[in-house]
Parts: sequence; C-alpha cells; structure tokens
Amino acid sequence: MRILVGVDGSEPAQRAARRAFDLARRLGESVTLFHVLPPPPVFSEPAVVLDIAELERRVYEAGKTVLEKLAAEGRAAGVQVETQLLSGPAAEVLAEAAQAQDVDFVAVGSRGRTLVGSMLLGGISHRLVHICKKPVLIVH
Repeated sequence: MRILVGVDGSEPAQRAARRAFDLARRLGESVTLFHVLPPPPVFSEPAVVLDIAELERRVYEAGKTVLEKLAAEGRAAGVQVETQLLSGPAAEVLAEAAQAQDVDFVAVGSRGRTLVGSMLLGGISHRLVHICKKPVLIVH
C-alpha cells in the first residue's frame, strides 16, 4: 500500500499526515507527502516580475520546509516517507499523482467549512473527492 498525503502546513493537513503515518506504520507501508505550490501568476511589467520571482522563491522554500518537517516526523515514527513538491491546482495535481503513482488512497486535511462554503471558496478536499479516482480520506 502507498498513501499519498496532500500537505499545506495547516493543522488539518498535519493531522492527515499523522493519521497516514499511523496507518502506514501499522501496515508496513510507505507515505508520499505532496505539497502543491500555486501556479505562478503572469504579469507583463518587469518590476512586478522581479517581485514575483522573489515571492515564488519564498513560497517554494516554505513548501520545502513543510515537507521536510513532516517527513522527519514520519521517519521518526518508523515510516518510509518520500516527498514531492509540484505546482498547479492542488486538487487536480493530487488526483493526477494518485492515479499516476498507483496509490491506494489519498489523505488530506479539511478546515471544516460547510458544503456551501467549500463550494463557494473552492475547498480542495471537496474538489478532490469529486475528481480523484482513488479513495480519499479527509481528516478534520
């Protein structure tokens, strides 16, 4: 079994990773942590592009830090953990990765918005449930 976990640094995502670590340890399986960076914005002004490049670097570094901290926690719990840092619309990237890497299920955290709130605000977990061909575990 392979478990894919989408993490963004939030407390619900950390709980999802810890739940996946616990399941993986019990079953002797591995976990792949994914952090999905937002797609880069497109601007035509050179001054804005320089600021955006710095912003992208910081977002990348923050994502890397999130992955490294959670991966260390999983490894300390005796779980084989891999990490991947990708860019794009989060739900779509996670669904595609789950299919391409043949994982058994995807785990993500949820901030606990109502169904209407998720639909209006574009909740990733809500979208993932509808597009992912693998089972999705949502941890609140």
